Amino acid sequence: MLHSIASRLAISAILAAAILPAVVFAQSQDSQSVAEASRRARAQKKNAEKPPKVITDDTLVVKKDDVQSATAEQPKIAGSPETPAQPAAGAATAQGGASANPQGSKNVSEEEKSRGLLKQRVALKEKIKDAQSDLDLLQREYQLDQDSYFSNPDHANDSAGKERLDAMKQQIANKQQELERMKAELAALPPS
Repeated sequence: MLHSIASRLAISAILAAAILPAVVFAQSQDSQSVAEASRRARAQKKNAEKPPKVITDDTLVVKKDDVQSATAEQPKIAGSPETPAQPAAGAATAQGGASANPQGSKNVSEEEKSRGLLKQRVALKEKIKDAQSDLDLLQREYQLDQDSYFSNPDHANDSAGKERLDAMKQQIANKQQELERMKAELAALPPS
């Protein structure tokens, strides 16, 4: 009996010695594969292309004094003077003594008108945008003051609060009229 217990114990020890390294190896392989999968995921994330940014009128931010965006900039040529020659007709008379091209000056005049209209349109749009934000702010402030006024249980006797609300209501009406006038003015401008 002693011999059978010892032999069972020896067989168990041999099996444990044979199986244990396989289990440990499998666990280390799993942890390595998880780490490897994490590395691959990070590498794919780095290599993934970002979608190109689309610029629209809504996402384009135009600064108030930035009228440069409304007109094209003249390309600079190496060796040319810093200020470009404006009158094309004057250059023609200086070179050959010929008379100025009336159609050339007409094109320049039309181009200047077009640029002027474009600048006027941009400035008017900026004013409309500012007026719209002012109107929105006034309406929000009016709503807050109105909520505050009516939350007072004795609001019927608060004549100063009522006058302030009426004055703000008048300001809102004036700002709306001004905004509508500017929108009509913008619509009346000829297309550029």
